[in-house]
Amino acid sequence: MNILCLLIILITLNRSSSMPLLLIDLSHTLDPTIPFYPSQTRFNFTQRTAEWTSGDNSFFYSSNSFITSEHIGTHIDAPYHFYLTGWKVDEIPLKHLISVHARLIDVSKQCQKNKNYLITIDDVKKTDLYIPEIDEDTGDDFFFVLIFYTGWTKYWPDQNTYAGENSNIEFPGLSEQLATYLVDAYGKNLVGVGIDTLSTDYGLSKTYPVHQILAKNNKYGLENVALVDSLLQNIDDNFFTLDIIPMKIGNGTGAPCRIIARIDNSRRNSVNWFGFLFFFFILFLIGFFFKVVYDLKYNPNKSF
Repeated sequence: MNILCLLIILITLNRSSSMPLLLIDLSHTLDPTIPFYPSQTRFNFTQRTAEWTSGDNSFFYSSNSFITSEHIGTHIDAPYHFYLTGWKVDEIPLKHLISVHARLIDVSKQCQKNKNYLITIDDVKKTDLYIPEIDEDTGDDFFFVLIFYTGWTKYWPDQNTYAGENSNIEFPGLSEQLATYLVDAYGKNLVGVGIDTLSTDYGLSKTYPVHQILAKNNKYGLENVALVDSLLQNIDDNFFTLDIIPMKIGNGTGAPCRIIARIDNSRRNSVNWFGFLFFFFILFLIGFFFKVVYDLKYNPNKSF
């Protein structure tokens, strides 16, 4: 009976990892309290509702309105944001947005020591980042996004800790040298760069060189990416799949977007089930051993 109860408990615990595909939302919810860059229009939201009755029937109607910058919350920077002939939001190819590969670069330790940390080329080179030219699944070019994890998500949505106080904007970002290295090293395979701060350029920047380098090469930026624990616990330093869905704004320099990570959990599941079965095999051997000892002591005439 005890073994049966233990089996039920372990199956229940393993159930959360039995799904072959995990969907994780990497987008912050838009509301008027979220952090914003001082030069941008923050999210202003007006709720409008109405209720009325007609005879025996009651009715409810709601239609809200909002005014905000394109560059608010979790959003995409189109290349046109910093380059005259760069793609606008509605011109970014879907193959650069849907089912693209993504890899996380963890620089959180460096950023904890220095909130104005400039992410370096060495930070990327320390990562085992092999990029195939062709996607084995589709036969097309291997399009990928590099996302930098600074640890800033934990400060959301407090304006002062996430962005800095008043006009004293401080947070980590990419170095100019790193931006140049990425576009030179990975060429057309790299379609964008993401970060869990307000900007791909660090907070103290005045000329935004990272934006300019990425835009000139038609690479987009993803800013305020919500790098939640459920993502960090499931990627194991591997590539995962991203679906990036921005508002389709004509002539847009950027747009709020929904970013969904799709994690292939099948390999992890096979490892989990192997450990699960191995545990019960060991449990069986232990039980068998004690049964033999018991029978030898109390049932010496029993044949095995």
